[in-house]
Amino acid sequence: MKLGTFILIVLVNVGIGFSQAQSTEENKFQFSVAEHLLDGYSFNFQYQNGTALHFEFYNGQAKYEWLAGPAKGNKNQDIEYRSKKIGDKLYLINWHETGKKDYLTIVLDFEKMLVHSSIIVGYENRPERTLKTVFRSGIIDHLKISE
Repeated sequence: MKLGTFILIVLVNVGIGFSQAQSTEENKFQFSVAEHLLDGYSFNFQYQNGTALHFEFYNGQAKYEWLAGPAKGNKNQDIEYRSKKIGDKLYLINWHETGKKDYLTIVLDFEKMLVHSSIIVGYENRPERTLKTVFRSGIIDHLKISE
């Protein structure tokens, strides 16, 4: 009796394990593939605190320049970015600025013309550039998409 119960439990667990390892035909999501869906896009956006930036995406890379606020004139370019389309005209992007020790995750909503960002600034926490986090939303304008 005990042996029969043990064999039944093993067979059920093996069956469950195999069923969880199988993927459906509809699930073709590639987790490790870096996509550059915003290549050819450029736009400005302004945060609610009045700071503003210009972004451009090209050849799997991004560049930006601060247009208004305390960082006006600061810029960076040739930053590798990744993107995913998460809805209609809705994109999730991120990049890591290793030289500055910044990590950005941004949601771009081109239907509502909004940007939402979560940024770790200066994660190395040096005295001249202390660690801070940014969690802000802003308005997108001057959107250009080259085909």
